[in-house]
Amino acid sequence: MTPEKIDEPEDRAGDATDQPPSPDRLRQRIAGEAARAVTGGSDSRRAVFRAARRVAHGWVPADQLPDHAEIRREVHRRLDPSGSLAPVIGDRFDRLAALVAILETVRQNPARHPEGDALEHSLQVFEVVYQERPSDEELLTAALAHDVGLAIDRREAVATGLEALDGLITPRTHWLIENLPVACAYADSTLGHRARKRLEAHADFLDVLLLAEADRRGRVRGGAAPTLDEAITILRDLEQAGDADG
Repeated sequence: MTPEKIDEPEDRAGDATDQPPSPDRLRQRIAGEAARAVTGGSDSRRAVFRAARRVAHGWVPADQLPDHAEIRREVHRRLDPSGSLAPVIGDRFDRLAALVAILETVRQNPARHPEGDALEHSLQVFEVVYQERPSDEELLTAALAHDVGLAIDRREAVATGLEALDGLITPRTHWLIENLPVACAYADSTLGHRARKRLEAHADFLDVLLLAEADRRGRVRGGAAPTLDEAITILRDLEQAGDADG
């Protein structure tokens, strides 16, 4: 069967000719449209097919569809046109705050998250951990930043979040965020025997369980939580205190 012709949408402001877009241009436009949907909470796989229909007004060959990495890059670009996802001026905590602040745009299922958006959830998780480990900057950072990837790609939130946080967090914080889903499964008794043993053998086993418990408890409508500025101030003060002690 011969695939139907891809027609250019009627609104083509800026196009120099009436010719259909080149495959590369079409791919880029689909990625941009899909990225817009992903940042609004859509699954990236569904978003790309819907974007293709909207942009091309017809069937698009698979080899002209953007892949997951291209959509992710476009999401990053849209969140910060500079491509850095970070303020030009500021320390790593300013850059961390910029990433976490985006979570205010992430709406969640009210049945599971009555607290509201993902930023409110993260701040509540931070508060729970702070009450238990007020001096553990790495664990508190994991609590605040564990859902950063939700603003980039919900389907691979942990991986995309860690990618965005690269250079801003310690290896221990990276491990805590990476293994939070495992710890949640452990707490729910849905984790396999070998995985349970591996988790239990880790030096930060109890801390990641605390993070999982905070993730569960940080879902209260109107629950106690600091502002983002207050949380960042706590983290910065802890780092400075550690530097002074060292």
